Amino acid sequence: MLLGFGVVAVVVLVAAGGVLGYGWYRFNQIGQEDLALAESLGGPQNFLIVGSDSRDVVADGDADADAFLNEAGADQTGQRADTIMIARVDPQATTIDLLSFPRDLWIPIMPSGENQRINTAYTGNGPQALIDTLQADFGIEINHYVEINFKSFKGIVDAVGGVPMFFDSPMRDEHTGLYQYELGCVNLNGEQGLAFARARHLEYKDDRDRWASDPTGDLGRINRQQVLMRAMIDRSQDRFGSLDVKAINDIVSSTADNLTVDSELTVGDMIDLARAFKGFSGDQIVTHALPVTPYMTNGGASVLRLDETLAEETLNVFRGLPPGTVSPDSVTVAVSNGSGAEMQATTVSRALAAMGYEASVTADASTRSARTVVRHAPGLERQADLVARQVASGAVLEEDESLEGAAAPVVLVTGTDFTTVLPEARPPADPATTSPSTTVVDGRVTAATSDAADDPEEMTGIEGVAPPPAPEGADCR
Repeated sequence: MLLGFGVVAVVVLVAAGGVLGYGWYRFNQIGQEDLALAESLGGPQNFLIVGSDSRDVVADGDADADAFLNEAGADQTGQRADTIMIARVDPQATTIDLLSFPRDLWIPIMPSGENQRINTAYTGNGPQALIDTLQADFGIEINHYVEINFKSFKGIVDAVGGVPMFFDSPMRDEHTGLYQYELGCVNLNGEQGLAFARARHLEYKDDRDRWASDPTGDLGRINRQQVLMRAMIDRSQDRFGSLDVKAINDIVSSTADNLTVDSELTVGDMIDLARAFKGFSGDQIVTHALPVTPYMTNGGASVLRLDETLAEETLNVFRGLPPGTVSPDSVTVAVSNGSGAEMQATTVSRALAAMGYEASVTADASTRSARTVVRHAPGLERQADLVARQVASGAVLEEDESLEGAAAPVVLVTGTDFTTVLPEARPPADPATTSPSTTVVDGRVTAATSDAADDPEEMTGIEGVAPPPAPEGADCR
């Protein structure tokens, strides 16, 4: 869960800190997986980070065994991807962007293409199916793969001396074994750190000193994991900045037997990362939230669906695309025949669908038009512009408030000037425009919300309940 920088950088420090022989010996004990990954050409790299929920490493006699082996509603057999993150690491710019995927996100799972929760991708066909799913559904290339289990996570937290956090309210989760009642600066050990990171049924004391539930579930848990990661990175830098050989040996020993990486990830790669990110702090990580809304499947399952239009700007970060880039598969467009040419709307719709648009046919225009027009809901100027640039004759853009909330919020109305759809859209007039749909605050990116955000049940970019930053004067390092 903390792997994006923590484990990789710590293993690198073993090599970079003058104990290369031991680091190499332990590195060779790490599990390696041969995977089909995107080639890394020396620029920014995407690390897929998976936290496995396998109980195979939990023994009956472990102090927190009940929290795993007797967890209500948990599948005790096999393993799933309990936590899924992508860390985009740019050594040249010294930046790390982090994106977490809610485990209940309802998407097509490769290789079948059948809609399921994203965390099931790993279950049937292992990490390659998850990698292929992320590539197919989100257009994100994966350059490296890292997987950690419960035991290794606990070992990392203990090896760095615990993770200090500031609690302004007691918190608990009886499903994971989190019982944190002490207030102020608290140093979480491996057991409580893991329980905190896994908490999806969090309770906290409200203003009336009564236990209240955090209703955000997995979305709130994602935010808590990111808070924990920042604190973890700061602690690891404090501990390893002085090249404490014993601490480094402890953390490598705690991870090697319960860690899996792709076979292309070498000690040399990690040494380069360590050098590039020396002195990096948790506050420098930029975390991103996917805009999602609750959805009930035909089978009655409560899941989450991605708002692809609002997600575009966030996904572009991990695709390596400039801000403001819009891809066809994020545009839902209906085609209306405004020229009178026979079957034109159907022909154009099929052509757009073949290019990746979610295209359909709508009613013919009530009157013929000389000029092709792209009507769009407020806020979808870029999506409408892409469609207009796909039309050989060009098109006039018109904002239409009546399309807000429509199944197809973009409508292409062909005119008598329409000739054909281009195989590739013309370049945009201003490709470097900044998106109004995301906001960065203290290194955290919150996705824009749709109209449904007025309803707490329909919010996107939910943060949930989490410990706040330590107040001024409180030393939580």
